[in-house]
Amino acid sequence: MSLTPQDVERIVFRSLRTAYEKDRGSWTAPPDVIYVTEVTGCLLRSWYMRTMAGPISDEKIVILLLGDDVHYLINSQFPLGEGEKSFEREYKGVTIKGRVDRIAGELIFEFKTASNIPREPREHHVDQMQLYFWLAEKNKGFLVYVSKTTGQVKAFPIIRDEQRIQTLLERAESLSNSLRLAVPPAPEKGWLCEYCEFRDRCIGFREEGPP
Repeated sequence: MSLTPQDVERIVFRSLRTAYEKDRGSWTAPPDVIYVTEVTGCLLRSWYMRTMAGPISDEKIVILLLGDDVHYLINSQFPLGEGEKSFEREYKGVTIKGRVDRIAGELIFEFKTASNIPREPREHHVDQMQLYFWLAEKNKGFLVYVSKTTGQVKAFPIIRDEQRIQTLLERAESLSNSLRLAVPPAPEKGWLCEYCEFRDRCIGFREEGPP
């Protein structure tokens, strides 16, 4: 029996899934451990991801790994600072964890891949930077977008914002409490709702429709 094209496609997807799972592991954090990326998006989606998420689709894994490749290539050749440093700090009994792409002295660099370069940095990416400032005790940095379709690169300077950081820390505490008490947070509508894998389950999306 010979291999079919479909067999080869399944083997490729399986190989990519293995690489993805090996890098991230399958451990589920307890309610008192919150990750930066869980705070900067919809808290209800983060709650669903912790409690109900099934396996990630093959296509989603390919997209995520392509983004990882850009991060790896930049970090391996970027001449400034140190790459991929992990941090954790506690806020009101909640351990907040994050992994910064690169730190050079007082600067933080965060790299993002996108189909198109935004005119302004995306708000949830700026929120990530703010929490990285808090974790790493830094005050400034650059949010760098790399376009996967045009090859363009755009760097946006970001400055520490204490009020924004406080709001994000309170969101981390709120998500932790929601997980501990088994009570889902309220839905938060935004442009990412259209791409959320839980939109059919989300009460806000069903009742009001997409934003």
